[in-house]
Amino acid sequence: MSNSIETAADEPDCGESAEQAQSAGQVKSAGPVKSAGPVKPAEPQPVDLGIEGFEQLMALSDDDLEAFSGGVLIGTLDLASFLAPGGGWGGSETPARRAVPIGSRNGLRVTDYKRSWGSTGSDHHVSQRQSFAVDLSNGTSPTAQMLRTARQLAAALGHSWPANGYLQTATTARGYRAQLIYNSSVVPNHHNHVHFGVRKVR
Repeated sequence: MSNSIETAADEPDCGESAEQAQSAGQVKSAGPVKSAGPVKPAEPQPVDLGIEGFEQLMALSDDDLEAFSGGVLIGTLDLASFLAPGGGWGGSETPARRAVPIGSRNGLRVTDYKRSWGSTGSDHHVSQRQSFAVDLSNGTSPTAQMLRTARQLAAALGHSWPANGYLQTATTARGYRAQLIYNSSVVPNHHNHVHFGVRKVR
Protein backbone atom coordinates (compact mmCIF):
# COMPACT_ATOMS: atom_id res chain seq x y z
CA MET A 1 0.00 0.00 0.00
CA SER A 2 1.39 3.36 -0.94
CA ASN A 3 2.13 5.78 1.88
CA SER A 4 1.04 8.81 -0.07
CA ILE A 5 -0.93 9.99 -3.03
CA GLU A 6 0.58 12.72 -5.12
CA THR A 7 -2.67 14.62 -5.54
CA ALA A 8 -4.27 16.58 -2.75
CA ALA A 9 -7.50 17.88 -4.22
CA ASP A 10 -9.48 17.49 -1.00
CA GLU A 11 -7.23 19.82 1.00
CA PRO A 12 -5.47 22.20 -1.40
CA ASP A 13 -4.40 24.64 1.28
CA CYS A 14 -6.56 24.01 4.35
CA GLY A 15 -8.48 27.03 3.05
CA GLU A 16 -5.92 29.36 4.56
CA SER A 17 -3.62 31.66 2.63
CA ALA A 18 -0.15 32.56 3.86
CA GLU A 19 -1.40 36.11 4.41
CA GLN A 20 -4.30 34.89 6.58
CA ALA A 21 -1.96 32.73 8.63
CA GLN A 22 0.50 35.58 9.12
CA SER A 23 -2.19 38.06 10.10
CA ALA A 24 -3.53 35.59 12.62
CA GLY A 25 -0.07 35.09 14.10
CA GLN A 26 -0.12 31.66 12.43
CA VAL A 27 -0.95 29.94 15.71
CA LYS A 28 -4.52 30.66 16.62
CA SER A 29 -6.08 30.47 20.04
CA ALA A 30 -6.98 27.07 21.41
CA GLY A 31 -10.35 25.77 20.30
CA PRO A 32 -12.25 26.43 17.10
CA VAL A 33 -11.17 29.42 15.06
CA LYS A 34 -13.74 32.19 14.85
CA SER A 35 -15.45 32.21 11.50
CA ALA A 36 -14.57 35.00 9.12
CA GLY A 37 -17.89 34.49 7.32
CA PRO A 38 -21.50 34.99 8.34
CA VAL A 39 -21.94 31.45 9.71
CA LYS A 40 -20.17 30.53 12.93
CA PRO A 41 -19.15 26.85 13.01
CA ALA A 42 -20.67 24.90 15.86
CA GLU A 43 -18.48 23.74 18.74
CA PRO A 44 -17.72 20.01 18.43
CA GLN A 45 -19.85 17.91 20.74
CA PRO A 46 -18.16 15.84 23.48
CA VAL A 47 -17.16 12.41 22.17
CA ASP A 48 -15.28 9.44 23.60
CA LEU A 49 -11.69 9.75 22.40
CA GLY A 50 -10.39 6.64 24.12
CA ILE A 51 -7.65 5.03 22.00
CA GLU A 52 -6.62 1.43 22.69
CA GLY A 53 -2.84 1.18 22.40
CA PHE A 54 -2.43 4.92 23.14
CA GLU A 55 0.31 4.52 25.77
CA GLN A 56 2.24 2.10 23.59
CA LEU A 57 2.08 4.60 20.72
CA MET A 58 3.20 7.47 22.97
CA ALA A 59 6.11 5.38 24.29
CA LEU A 60 7.68 4.93 20.85
CA SER A 61 10.93 6.86 20.54
CA ASP A 62 11.59 9.23 17.66
CA ASP A 63 14.00 6.62 16.27
CA ASP A 64 11.26 3.96 16.50
CA LEU A 65 8.84 6.22 14.65
CA GLU A 66 11.39 7.09 11.97
CA ALA A 67 12.11 3.41 11.41
CA PHE A 68 8.44 2.39 11.57
CA SER A 69 7.47 0.11 8.72
CA GLY A 70 3.96 0.39 7.36
CA GLY A 71 1.79 -2.61 8.16
CA VAL A 72 3.23 -3.18 11.66
CA LEU A 73 0.44 -2.91 14.21
CA ILE A 74 0.88 -0.95 17.43
CA GLY A 75 -1.14 -2.64 20.11
CA THR A 76 -4.69 -2.83 18.80
CA LEU A 77 -4.29 0.18 16.51
CA ASP A 78 -4.85 -0.13 12.80
CA LEU A 79 -6.57 1.95 10.15
CA ALA A 80 -10.02 0.45 10.68
CA SER A 81 -9.97 0.86 14.46
CA PHE A 82 -8.55 4.40 14.43
CA LEU A 83 -11.17 5.47 11.87
CA ALA A 84 -14.06 3.69 13.59
CA PRO A 85 -16.91 6.19 13.19
CA GLY A 86 -18.72 8.17 15.84
CA GLY A 87 -19.98 11.64 16.68
CA GLY A 88 -21.41 14.04 14.12
CA TRP A 89 -20.54 14.93 10.54
CA GLY A 90 -21.42 11.53 9.14
CA GLY A 91 -19.47 9.76 11.88
CA SER A 92 -16.18 11.47 10.91
CA GLU A 93 -15.95 13.64 14.03
CA THR A 94 -14.77 11.04 16.54
CA PRO A 95 -12.00 9.52 14.41
CA ALA A 96 -10.70 12.98 13.46
CA ARG A 97 -10.68 14.12 17.07
CA ARG A 98 -8.66 11.05 18.11
CA ALA A 99 -5.68 13.11 16.91
CA VAL A 100 -6.22 15.61 19.74
CA PRO A 101 -4.88 13.58 22.70
CA ILE A 102 -1.87 12.55 20.62
CA GLY A 103 -1.08 16.17 19.81
CA SER A 104 -1.82 17.29 23.36
CA ARG A 105 0.69 14.83 24.79
CA ASN A 106 3.30 16.50 22.59
CA GLY A 107 2.35 20.01 23.70
CA LEU A 108 0.23 20.87 20.64
CA ARG A 109 -3.11 22.61 20.85
CA VAL A 110 -6.11 22.64 18.56
CA THR A 111 -6.12 25.65 16.25
CA ASP A 112 -9.04 24.68 14.01
CA TYR A 113 -12.00 22.32 13.66
CA LYS A 114 -14.91 22.98 11.28
CA ARG A 115 -15.30 26.45 9.75
CA SER A 116 -17.34 28.38 7.21
CA TRP A 117 -14.48 30.11 5.39
CA GLY A 118 -11.72 28.92 3.09
CA SER A 119 -11.72 26.13 0.54
CA THR A 120 -15.12 24.47 0.24
CA GLY A 121 -13.35 21.21 -0.67
CA SER A 122 -11.58 21.04 2.68
CA ASP A 123 -12.57 18.57 5.37
CA HIS A 124 -12.72 21.65 7.62
CA HIS A 125 -15.49 23.35 5.65
CA VAL A 126 -19.02 23.24 7.04
CA SER A 127 -20.38 22.50 3.55
CA GLN A 128 -18.65 19.11 3.76
CA ARG A 129 -21.29 17.33 5.84
CA GLN A 130 -19.49 13.98 5.85
CA SER A 131 -16.08 15.16 7.03
CA PHE A 132 -14.33 16.60 10.06
CA ALA A 133 -10.80 17.96 10.49
CA VAL A 134 -8.48 19.04 13.26
CA ASP A 135 -5.42 21.30 13.02
CA LEU A 136 -2.79 21.01 15.77
CA SER A 137 0.14 23.35 16.36
CA ASN A 138 2.72 24.64 18.81
CA GLY A 139 4.56 27.15 16.67
CA THR A 140 4.73 29.37 13.63
CA SER A 141 7.29 27.17 11.86
CA PRO A 142 8.10 23.44 11.87
CA THR A 143 8.84 21.94 15.28
CA ALA A 144 10.03 18.57 16.55
CA GLN A 145 6.76 18.16 18.44
CA MET A 146 4.64 18.63 15.31
CA LEU A 147 6.81 16.15 13.41
CA ARG A 148 6.49 13.63 16.25
CA THR A 149 2.72 14.05 16.27
CA ALA A 150 2.52 13.52 12.50
CA ARG A 151 4.69 10.40 12.75
CA GLN A 152 2.60 9.02 15.62
CA LEU A 153 -0.64 9.61 13.72
CA ALA A 154 0.77 7.92 10.63
CA ALA A 155 1.89 4.95 12.73
CA ALA A 156 -1.55 4.74 14.37
CA LEU A 157 -3.00 4.46 10.86
CA GLY A 158 -0.54 1.68 9.99
CA HIS A 159 1.79 3.82 7.86
CA SER A 160 5.28 5.17 8.02
CA TRP A 161 5.53 8.95 7.71
CA PRO A 162 6.15 9.91 4.05
CA ALA A 163 9.04 12.19 3.16
CA ASN A 164 6.70 14.49 1.22
CA GLY A 165 4.58 15.22 4.32
CA TYR A 166 1.31 14.05 2.76
CA LEU A 167 -0.59 10.87 3.55
CA GLN A 168 -4.03 9.86 2.36
CA THR A 169 -5.16 6.42 3.43
CA ALA A 170 -7.17 3.80 1.67
CA THR A 171 -10.89 3.76 2.38
CA THR A 172 -11.95 1.44 5.21
CA ALA A 173 -14.67 -1.18 4.84
CA ARG A 174 -17.02 1.25 6.60
CA GLY A 175 -16.31 3.94 4.04
CA TYR A 176 -13.86 6.34 5.77
CA ARG A 177 -10.50 7.71 4.68
CA ALA A 178 -8.00 9.85 6.57
CA GLN A 179 -5.79 12.66 5.34
CA LEU A 180 -2.67 13.73 7.24
CA ILE A 181 -0.58 16.74 6.20
CA TYR A 182 2.42 18.39 7.83
CA ASN A 183 5.24 20.52 6.38
CA SER A 184 4.40 19.07 3.00
CA SER A 185 6.14 19.48 -0.34
CA VAL A 186 2.85 18.42 -1.98
CA VAL A 187 0.37 20.66 -0.17
CA PRO A 188 1.59 24.17 0.71
CA ASN A 189 0.87 26.22 3.86
CA HIS A 190 1.08 23.32 6.32
CA HIS A 191 4.47 24.17 7.83
CA ASN A 192 2.92 25.54 11.04
CA HIS A 193 0.34 22.87 11.88
CA VAL A 194 -0.52 19.20 11.58
CA HIS A 195 -3.75 18.71 9.64
CA PHE A 196 -5.77 15.54 10.26
CA GLY A 197 -9.01 15.11 8.38
CA VAL A 198 -11.46 12.23 8.09
CA ARG A 199 -14.17 11.87 5.47
CA LYS A 200 -16.91 9.35 4.80
CA VAL A 201 -16.54 8.77 1.09
CA ARG A 202 -19.11 6.03 0.60
